[in-house]
Amino acid sequence: MTRGARANGATGRGDRVLGLLVLLALITGAPVPAAEHYVVGVENIDYRPYQAGHTGVFEGFGRELLDAFAAEAGIVFEYRPLPPPRLLASLLQDRVDFKYPDDPGWTPEARAGRVIHYSRPIVAYLDGTLVRPERLEQPASMLRVLGTVVGFTPLAWRAALDSGAVSLRENADFSALFQQVLSERVDGAYANVAVARDQSRRLLGHPDALVFDRRLPSARGDYRLSTRHHPAVIERFDRWLVERADRVSELRGSAGLSETDRSRDAVD
Repeated sequence: MTRGARANGATGRGDRVLGLLVLLALITGAPVPAAEHYVVGVENIDYRPYQAGHTGVFEGFGRELLDAFAAEAGIVFEYRPLPPPRLLASLLQDRVDFKYPDDPGWTPEARAGRVIHYSRPIVAYLDGTLVRPERLEQPASMLRVLGTVVGFTPLAWRAALDSGAVSLRENADFSALFQQVLSERVDGAYANVAVARDQSRRLLGHPDALVFDRRLPSARGDYRLSTRHHPAVIERFDRWLVERADRVSELRGSAGLSETDRSRDAVD
């Protein structure tokens, strides 16, 4: 699913649509159309199999999906990779037109009183606590230090973190996070389960260096596309998700993401 680099991330397929419209206008003498152009804020991290932006070029399932919609809608999406902690602020400050991925349950205090339009669910996610195999199914009270990647808040552990029963240690990336757990400097890692498995396979050679503990706090949700000022595009996108459900399912399958079984990330 890796794509070649494109100028500032603008979608190649959207450019081809615009090129065809321009050519048609030149042939018929009609006015040259101005393509709708939008900036989509995306995460500048490696979050495969969902998406990746750590190289400065957005790619993976998220890119494939949004490109497919843009090509059929005749619009141009320019992707702007940003650090996850800055992404919501960039949307709220109108520095980007759209945010992907998004979930209305993330940092609700920052969203309070702000009008944000969200798309239909695109793909399900499962965030959970991963531990060394020998710690599997130990009581939650045995976990005192939790690790995560910087910029991600372990909402499922919020009460324990707020009370001080559990302390949080942030890491720059998944490699550092895994090493913290494996060296027993933290008791567990909080991360997306599918991403952790993929990263473990890439970094450590097998997907089960850390295992998802179902008995410990976890959170499920759906990734969505969001905007403040372009609800009409969200409506078009929602219709496209329904009308092109087979295509969306095909893209999910190619990425190894299930469209119906939210537990798949944990058991595959």
